[in-house]
Amino acid sequence: MTRTLFTLSAAAAVLSFIGASLAEPAVLGVNFKKEVRRDPTHLNRLARRQKSVTANIENADLLYLINITIGTPPQPFGVQLDTGSSDIWVPATNADACQQSPQSCKLFGAFNPNASSTFADIAPGQFEISYVDNSGVTGDYINDTVAIGKTTIMQQTMGLAAQTNRALGIMGIGFDSGESIAESGIEYPNVIAQMKLQGYINTMAYSLWLNDLDSNDGSILFGGVDTAKFHGSLISIPIQPDTESQAITSFTVVLSSVIIQNGSGSTQYSQKNLAVPVILDSGTSLTYLPDQYANAILGGVGATNDPNYGYTVPCSLSDSAATFNFTFGGPTGPTIVVGINEFVVPIVTTDGSVPTLKDGSAACNFGINPAGTSPNLFGDTFLRSAYVVYDLENNQIGLANTNFNASGSSVTEFSNSVIPGASAAATTLVVTQTFSGIPLATQTQASGTGQVTGVATPTFVLGNPGATSKAAAMLATGPPKVEMALVAAGLVAVMSFAFGSSLVVFM
Repeated sequence: MTRTLFTLSAAAAVLSFIGASLAEPAVLGVNFKKEVRRDPTHLNRLARRQKSVTANIENADLLYLINITIGTPPQPFGVQLDTGSSDIWVPATNADACQQSPQSCKLFGAFNPNASSTFADIAPGQFEISYVDNSGVTGDYINDTVAIGKTTIMQQTMGLAAQTNRALGIMGIGFDSGESIAESGIEYPNVIAQMKLQGYINTMAYSLWLNDLDSNDGSILFGGVDTAKFHGSLISIPIQPDTESQAITSFTVVLSSVIIQNGSGSTQYSQKNLAVPVILDSGTSLTYLPDQYANAILGGVGATNDPNYGYTVPCSLSDSAATFNFTFGGPTGPTIVVGINEFVVPIVTTDGSVPTLKDGSAACNFGINPAGTSPNLFGDTFLRSAYVVYDLENNQIGLANTNFNASGSSVTEFSNSVIPGASAAATTLVVTQTFSGIPLATQTQASGTGQVTGVATPTFVLGNPGATSKAAAMLATGPPKVEMALVAAGLVAVMSFAFGSSLVVFM
């Protein structure tokens, strides 16, 4: 296997060098629009897994997917965009997941290697990957052509899944060192590396702008920074290494403080002088903090830990002007302001009803949970409020407060070792990441009869709904509102990219 992978990787590198000499390095920007589409297979999958309960639900968590094509002629796929892993993989047409849920594979795509003239099976049976959410994949390493919009990447190495409990593929955009095969001492150029090798971008870097929950547009920009998509200063901090290998394998940064303020600007919770390793991961829907901090916050907002629905709060909590202020890298590092409504996640039962609290008010999930023994993850409930630059080449993360619903664009491409327009934090904390593995916690599944058990009294004074504060004003165009969706019936919000590509919000 080692010899085969290295041989084909070398061939790919030769082609990449030729491509680089012919193409002018620039940036690859992908914009998207959102529409709603039904996916009844999603409900069927939940029903099969939860047969013993009265009503089955899936929380309105977000999965961001990007449309790509693989092979010659191209076969279309919707794959999950994941900063927390590094491999592309898709299910084969004969994968067990496709046999169990053929409609899901029809919707998101399954690869037929016999239909591609550019397909090469380079390591049969050698692809294996598992995630924190207990999903796993085994199959072959293959090479084939991958296209993202009008950008065509030749001889991309990826996984072809034969056994998987997910019918939805993944496009990992992390470090080569985070590839599943890296533990055996082998690495190959993943999709970000190939973009540079084949001349499409100058630097292995990209910027992620998820925009707010209600928005119809957003973007990922490979090889550049869009200064119109954020407010204030873009500040860079170093990515932290793994504690065992001292290698950088994930987008781990140091969380140095958490401050929660109500709508009047009064501090309700404060933890300063922290040095907590957290992973910025678009493949994770919620935010997972060390138990002592998460539990204090959950108690403060009055969350109830329901056996069926998980941590729940009144949906009316989303009307509060309270904000969470997260600082990274030390006192001079970036502070990201997140409206509390970003953490209020709607849930709907399969019969179309909204779970209720004992007083009859609507119940929602809260988007911060204890990490337990798993890694500390800052997922989409946080990332929607941040403009994040992932610089894989110089081991930096750039952070700024997002400009919600920005209509303009001002793109600067990478050209050296500095994130364009970013200033480095004057003092930075250092930690090591103790977790080793691939974080993926994307779908929270729950079940129940429609009413949340138990009542909790909040200890934070969060102020009157609709109050304003200086912190809330930092959100500029206004924090997002909660978007209700009948997620158990399989509503899928599809965001169609320009250039024929797309992101999908899967609810």
